Amino acid sequence: MNSSPDSKQISSKEILARTGISRATLNNYIGLSLIPPPTVRKPKEVGGPTKIGYFPEWVVDRIDRVRQLKSEGMRMSQIVMQFMDEEIKVLPATVESKPDLTYQWLEQIPFPAVLVNRSWEIIQSNHAAENLFLTGRVLGIASAMKNKFFAPSSIRELTSGFTNWEDILTPHIRLAKRDLSEDSFAHIYRGSEYDAEEEVMRLWRGADPLDDRPFYHQTLVLKHIDGETRHCTLFSSALRQGTLLLYVPSRMQLDQILEQILGTAKLFGNMLSRKGPSLLPLCILAARLESDLHLQTTLPAAEYLDLINQIILTSHQCFKDHGGTPARSFPEGVVGLFLAADDSPQDYLFGALACSHSLQRMIGDLDRRWKYKQAWNNTLRLNIGIHCGHEWAGTVPSALAFEFTVVGDTLMETVKLSEFCKRGAIWASKKVIENLSPSDRKRVEFGVRLGLYQERFVSPNIYSPVKELLSQDELEGRGLQPISNLAVTEVVEVFP
Repeated sequence: MNSSPDSKQISSKEILARTGISRATLNNYIGLSLIPPPTVRKPKEVGGPTKIGYFPEWVVDRIDRVRQLKSEGMRMSQIVMQFMDEEIKVLPATVESKPDLTYQWLEQIPFPAVLVNRSWEIIQSNHAAENLFLTGRVLGIASAMKNKFFAPSSIRELTSGFTNWEDILTPHIRLAKRDLSEDSFAHIYRGSEYDAEEEVMRLWRGADPLDDRPFYHQTLVLKHIDGETRHCTLFSSALRQGTLLLYVPSRMQLDQILEQILGTAKLFGNMLSRKGPSLLPLCILAARLESDLHLQTTLPAAEYLDLINQIILTSHQCFKDHGGTPARSFPEGVVGLFLAADDSPQDYLFGALACSHSLQRMIGDLDRRWKYKQAWNNTLRLNIGIHCGHEWAGTVPSALAFEFTVVGDTLMETVKLSEFCKRGAIWASKKVIENLSPSDRKRVEFGVRLGLYQERFVSPNIYSPVKELLSQDELEGRGLQPISNLAVTEVVEVFP
């Protein structure tokens, strides 16, 4: 990718005007590394935005070429791979690869994990992956960096170590067919003396490709030549850097692992280039379940856990749909994190507000299903608090994988704000509303009601400290003193 520092810089607005693409498409091209992230700085013109993203002028030609390749029928994964191959050819031959410390988070995963790029070269793996097979390798994982995942030497070890090597290889081929063409796959074996090339190509042609969903899990049985059989699930997650492969024992529950890893995918895009915790601007949404009945004593344990899991997993999907990331949940509650993007530094705030209304619709649908299922008059609601700030964020190991964690008062205050809410209300801090862009603020209806949770407003577009909305006894009895001075407002409507 031509990234000369002498390249003329043009604004994102000019790029959109000259190419005719949408901002979402521009962000997608950045995410696929087809074009570099913008340099954000103050524009020379006065009276406009305070910060604008700038790109090298050659980005216009790159976008035009991407559109041309798409019109010729190429898929985005093939286009990305083509540009990657072109850039590799112009790299200086003397450049030596060095250990990449940005992928140390893989070691936090206690089961085998491998990260491959879109050319299916191994970027990094953890020690558990290297020890998965008795041969000490997983399709060449223990080899040097940038080793092809399907290299002849790797397949040779697989065929000599396992009686069902074809069954092991096929799920990986199904994944790889999303990124590689048949010609690029066959090119791996050209010029080699590998005598099983025809068998591997037969597997390639017979494997059904998977679609471009962000994750998959496929059953994998490992029948070692010495008679040992191990059952696991090959779990794959699409990250910006490529595909994350996890080899999880079949006895483990995958739902929460799957949601956790997919939820952190967006954050990893920002965090992988950092060597430690980072101070980030973020918006936090905390949603707590409210019920007319005490669910833990009303429902059998299995049904109670089923309900809580439905709420957690559906909420996590809602977070991701609005650009957020699931964080650690709390009893009968969920937390979503929304991070600022370089090219749209205020969108994350509106994303959290829009997500809150989607969560309300989600819990409404769930409430109707459970009313029918249980034949009860109980009502399920989500009380939602939204707050923002700058906090330290990073990953920590957990019992099954790794979790993204925020340290600071903002998280605590947001959870407390969800405890302040009642009857399925959404309350946001003044800081969230005031930091919205002017256009986004017009899309939010908010205010404080006359008498908490009444129908009529004193006035729209006002805020109030929590301590002025509750008595001192309520503040103390509900443990809300930490947010007594927090200025808040009720979010009534968010317009798309």
